[in-house]
Amino acid sequence: MSRPAPARLLAASLFVLALGAGLARAAGVEHEEHWFVVRIGGSVVGTATERYQEGSEGVSYQAHMNIRFTRLGTPISMMMFTEEISGPDGAFRRSRVESSLSNFSASAVLDGDSVRYESRVGGATVRKSIAWDPAVCAEAVAAERVRAWLAGAAPETTVVLFDVSEGSFRKARMVRGGTTTVEGVRVTAVDEYDEGADTPSSSTWYDPAGDVTRTVVRQLGIEIEIARVSHEQIATIEIEPDFDIIRQSMLRCDNFPTPVARVDRVPLRLDFPGAPPAAPMDGPNQKEQSRDGRSVVVVLSRETVNRERTDQAGLAAFLKSDRFIQSDAPAVRAVADSIRSAAHVDGWPLARAIAQWVNGHIADKSMEHGYASALDVLRTRSGDCTEHSLLTVALLRAAGVPARPVVGLAFGEAERAFVGHMWVEAHVDGWRTLDALDLRLDPIRLRVHAPSASESLGERDLMRAYGAIAGVTITALATEAD
Repeated sequence: MSRPAPARLLAASLFVLALGAGLARAAGVEHEEHWFVVRIGGSVVGTATERYQEGSEGVSYQAHMNIRFTRLGTPISMMMFTEEISGPDGAFRRSRVESSLSNFSASAVLDGDSVRYESRVGGATVRKSIAWDPAVCAEAVAAERVRAWLAGAAPETTVVLFDVSEGSFRKARMVRGGTTTVEGVRVTAVDEYDEGADTPSSSTWYDPAGDVTRTVVRQLGIEIEIARVSHEQIATIEIEPDFDIIRQSMLRCDNFPTPVARVDRVPLRLDFPGAPPAAPMDGPNQKEQSRDGRSVVVVLSRETVNRERTDQAGLAAFLKSDRFIQSDAPAVRAVADSIRSAAHVDGWPLARAIAQWVNGHIADKSMEHGYASALDVLRTRSGDCTEHSLLTVALLRAAGVPARPVVGLAFGEAERAFVGHMWVEAHVDGWRTLDALDLRLDPIRLRVHAPSASESLGERDLMRAYGAIAGVTITALATEAD
């Protein structure tokens, strides 16, 4: 059974996405605190708080979230904390984020016209200087702008924030929706779009004062909600510890042909609740055959149906080391060299040998990990599909083979359903599919997103990818041979 990556990442992303919408600042208020309950699929999995405090040196915004659930029966506990400091004028000064599950922390400090950024994950530290975007505003200022926009009649507005978890700038387009009454309060719905995205990353409801009452993120078969509650209510919240996030996110496909290991070709019809992704849903072993309204037919094949090539200049990006894929680390290079020496092969046979090595040496197929880095996986020899994929990509790059992690859906025979999954594409005479977790099923994967840059898939990439297919239903179609 494949181990899906995004389920545990969603919780971390929610912190930036939903709580990061900001606490509406009330004039003259020096301290304010809001409480939230976190639900996934309607089940209570955690709580969160936002705190805003104003002092002589500026404004402090803090948000703290604790969640608990299970992944195929494995208990998961996660804490995430973020803080942002802005000056008396509301200008961004510094921020930091920490996650207990994924062993990740990051900080950013504005220094003149640039921001000094540092992230730590899996025993590795990355430092860089980023040219500052003067359009960026702090959380408190962004909340004020959104409140002022809601008081007017404009259909949409845009805010630019610095995402400390990603170390990048994020432009969010806010589109006004309809109004409704909830528990006697008139609220306005707002859809938020990341720059360049066709589907909203979240939907948020604001009360007449411009405060957030509820935010919903939809990913695959899951609806993730952060809803504001009173201080008295949060004291009575009971967490449902047996809630299984993976089983909740599965997409049933009862007529998928099995055993999958013997499937050579299968057409699928994907029915979307809204508009399907604008770009063709193609991959190395996947071809979009047709689309009609909200339906898209794709064919999965063990044969390479799309010889997708990247030029040499572009391939250089997929040989680089990054904060999650430390392909230049001496320990990673040593393993890559030893595999090459033992296998006496290059090209695609070498790529397969590396994937086989990773599958064989990650003895603990654990569901307990966060988004561990390749270096950390090499040390612990444990993890699920993300850990297999990131270590495989790091070893491939260290061996001189351009590679990238990709995300999509894999079919689980026992559950008769698709689940979110991460695997690898290696560039050997074009991009080719490689899965270190289950080599038998390499091509029979429904690819949803492949990054165009060298940086390993970040939380926001995953949110956008799986948000684009939220609510999809999948049906296997009969082939001529059937």
